[in-house]
Formats: sequence, C-alpha cells, structure tokens
Amino acid sequence: MEFTIEYLAAAIRDGSTSAVAVAEEVLARCARFRQLNAVISQAPERLLEAARLADRQLAAGIDPGPLHGVPIFIKDNIDTRDYPTSAGTPALEKDYPRYDATVVRRLLDAGALIAGKTNLHELAVGGSSTNLYYGFVRSTWRDDVIAGGSSGGSAAAVSARLAPAALGTDTNGSVRGPCSLSGIVGFRPGFRRYPGDGVIPPTPTRDSVGIMANSVADLVILDGVLSGDAHAAVEIPLDGVRFGRPRGDLYKIMDQRTARIMDAAVALLQDQGAVIIDADIPGLTQLTAKVAWAISAYEVVREMPVYMQHRGTEISVDEIREKIASPVVKQRFTPFTDDMNALEVRYKEAMEVHRPRLQQTINDYFAEHALDAIVLPTTPFPAPPMGDDTSDLMINGELLRGGFSSVIQNTVFQSAAGIPSLVVPAGVTDDGLPVGISFDGLQGSDRALLAMGHAFEQARGPFPRPPACADTDADR
Repeated sequence: MEFTIEYLAAAIRDGSTSAVAVAEEVLARCARFRQLNAVISQAPERLLEAARLADRQLAAGIDPGPLHGVPIFIKDNIDTRDYPTSAGTPALEKDYPRYDATVVRRLLDAGALIAGKTNLHELAVGGSSTNLYYGFVRSTWRDDVIAGGSSGGSAAAVSARLAPAALGTDTNGSVRGPCSLSGIVGFRPGFRRYPGDGVIPPTPTRDSVGIMANSVADLVILDGVLSGDAHAAVEIPLDGVRFGRPRGDLYKIMDQRTARIMDAAVALLQDQGAVIIDADIPGLTQLTAKVAWAISAYEVVREMPVYMQHRGTEISVDEIREKIASPVVKQRFTPFTDDMNALEVRYKEAMEVHRPRLQQTINDYFAEHALDAIVLPTTPFPAPPMGDDTSDLMINGELLRGGFSSVIQNTVFQSAAGIPSLVVPAGVTDDGLPVGISFDGLQGSDRALLAMGHAFEQARGPFPRPPACADTDADR
C-alpha cells in the first residue's frame, strides 16, 4: 500500500482499499515504529470510527473532498478539539482546546482523518525536537542523529510512512529544517496564505502552518485544501527558469557533504535548461537579524493571553513558563516576559522600517536578475548527532562551539520577509543522511514554486527510503 495522498485517496474512492484498512495500517505502522517517539497522542478507536464513517459516506455517494478517508498527523501545538494540544510542555499535557484550528477544520471538511498528534521541541522553541518531557524524536535514517525541529515528530512520522502527510509550524525553519534532515518534502507558504489561528506560541507575522509529505504532488493537494485555492496545479518546465544562488552569509557555515549534494542538484537544474545566477543578496543577514527576534518576542507576549482565552483554558502563561521541562527552553521563553514597552519599541521599528526594507531588498534582487526563484541548501549540514540546541558540532573536521544553532542559518529570512519556501530532498550523503534543497519565491508565487519543485523532483527520480523503513511501501 503506497502511503501518498494521491494513491490512498484514489484507492479509497475506487474501492481498491477502504478507509478502515488504511487506518488499521496507520496504527500498525505506529506500533512498529514506536521507537521513533514521533507521536505524542493517538486515539485508535476514534480513528477507526472516523474511518468507518468515511466508508459509509462513500457507500452512500457522499464524497466530502480530496482527502476523503486519508489520515494526516497534526503537530501538537496546533489546536484540536478532540485531542489535547500540549505544545510538548507539561502544563498543557491534558488540556483540550475548545475549538479546532481553522487549518484542522479545513482538513476535516475535505474528508481527512486525524491520525494523531506529533511530538515536537518543547513549545516549538528549538530546532532539535529533543523534548525532555515527552522524549527525544528519533531520526528514521540513523538512530544517533536528530530528526530536526521543532516539527520533528511530524517529519519522522511522514518519513517513516506512518501516514502520508502531516502539519507542522514554521517560524525559523521548523517545517523546512526537519523535512531536509528527514528526506521528505515540506512547504512554508507565503504570508497569511493559510489561516494561523489555534497555534501556540502565537507569532502571527512570522509563524505559519506548514505542510509535510513524501511528494510535491501531495503538497499541491494539501495547499489547495488549506489555502482555498481551487485552481488546478500548474506545470512549469525548468527550461529557461532563472534561479538565483546567493552564497555569502548563507554559505558561511557549510558542510562539505551538503555542498557537494547542492552542487549536484544545481547541475541537475542546469541539465534541465535552468539558468543559475550566482549573486548575493546585499545586507540580507543584517536586515533579517533586525526583524526576526523583535517581532517574535513582542507578538508572543501580546498574543499568548488572547490565545489562551480563546482556547478556553484556565492555565496561565506564568504557569506554562514555570513548568517548562527544558532549562534551555525556559531560558529562551523568559525574555518573552520582558518589559512590554521596550519590546513594543523594537517591534514597531522592525515592522515599520526593517521588515519593509528586507522585503524590498529581496524584491530588488529578483528584479535586478530577472529571477523566478532562489535555490540554496535548506540546512548547512545534514542531521547532526543527538543533542540540544546548544551543542557543539564538528564541521569539515573543525569544532564549532554552539554550532547546532546554525541549523537555521538559511531558513530565517524567508519567514521574516513572509515569502514562500519549499524544500525537496536533493540527495543522500555517503554516510547515509539526506540533504534538502530549498526553492524560495516572492510573495504570491506559492503555486509556481510548487511547480518548480515538482519539476525538480521528477528530474531527480525516486528518492531512497530510510533503511529502517525501506519495506513499508514503494520508493518515491
């Protein structure tokens, strides 16, 4: 049974399989790969009952939509009324929101089933998914490396084919990084393409729900459901497409294994007729630094009480902070309680001056070089050894103190500017770790970007499965 949305939706619809058979397979796979620790909560009987209902609806001629009977995982910082939404932190472990997040409701309205809630870096404040309360998420590729974060559970679940797709959230690369490190596709849409309510912690300007799957075609289906964009998928041949390749600070830290695979991916694009323009984006890193933290810090403080009230819980923000399991996360979360006036000054400057300047800089870069998209390595290195976000790393034989934090080196400017970003697996290193290539576009280019990624995926050919999961279904 091939675990893609395309295959399963068609097979359920034509009677080749049933929603119940698919749900049973999901549960069997979750039991088989329990050691990944990808799933925080699951309700087997609820999933099976929803599958039975889907089969009855189909027998009665009712077809709710393109996801009919397809199980999808939800990152556990996205609100679900029938499951606790813990955000991976002790204070919220058994707390049920009053409402589904709109993105969850759109999935359900399109016929999807909730496969369960996935593990994550505590409060989504980190890039390793080494959760000290719920346990570390394990990579499907090697048991000594991380799956990435903060949406590591979603990435591991999709990589292992526990279900064909998952939702994550992405502020600094929390969808794209885990997808790159786990060998799957992922998409962070442009600003406000998907509804952002029902996500904790709330940072509406920078954060976005993202989608994760094993094929770009599945991302196109999910994008249509979540965005409400009913237009047919576009096809864009790579011949004549112009890609900018900014290096500079985006290659400041770069593992040689990643660089080699990126060079091969760029050569493949060129073989398909694409044009590569080697040019840096002036001031990109400096402008991004003036935007990212100032916006996130203020919006978390401003929005958290509003979110908690809408969620319908009596748990306070102070109680959440007090019970944080990870000392590193608690240290990072504490500045969110800084003096609001000081945070507001920095926020206004970021929103009124630096963010518009960053957006204009990127727009000018595209215009100057007549670009269709940017290509770059999603992360500067393959999955690092299991550890927290403060860990040292060996890069090209040299010790880099605190080097793990560089995992987001190439994934912050997109969210700061609000532009769409897609990651597609590009290759596997000699020591068996996947590397992803990012395609970044201007605001409004979401569908075109997905089409470019699909064209690259087709030119690349089937991507290897993680060795431990190689027999679950066919290569994609």
